[in-house]
Amino acid sequence: MRMPWLIAALILAAALAALHSYALDTYLYWRYVWLDVPVHFLGGVTLAMLFIGLIRNFHPKTFALLMACVLAGWELFELMIQTQREANFFFDTALDLLMGALGAIVAYALARYTLWRSA
Repeated sequence: MRMPWLIAALILAAALAALHSYALDTYLYWRYVWLDVPVHFLGGVTLAMLFIGLIRNFHPKTFALLMACVLAGWELFELMIQTQREANFFFDTALDLLMGALGAIVAYALARYTLWRSA
């Protein structure tokens, strides 16, 4: 395990949970419809950092598959709990998936050029 990556993921997860909770309590998602975009980006970064901390051997395909499954699973979860959806449901979902994937790519690039540079 890579403890610094896990600690960073924990800190980001706590910050993300606090931001999300505050945004729900104060209706920020409804006032600022763009707020969903950076939240999904941060979610992608956080999950990717968690997986980077847990993966022992560098396997880009495994990492990509794991991230794709979790990101798609989150969108399915949002659908199942019937979160408030706009009229452009498919665009919103595609944007959420894109932002989560971009966040994961940022974390992956950071790990690739620091932690996995010899792989």
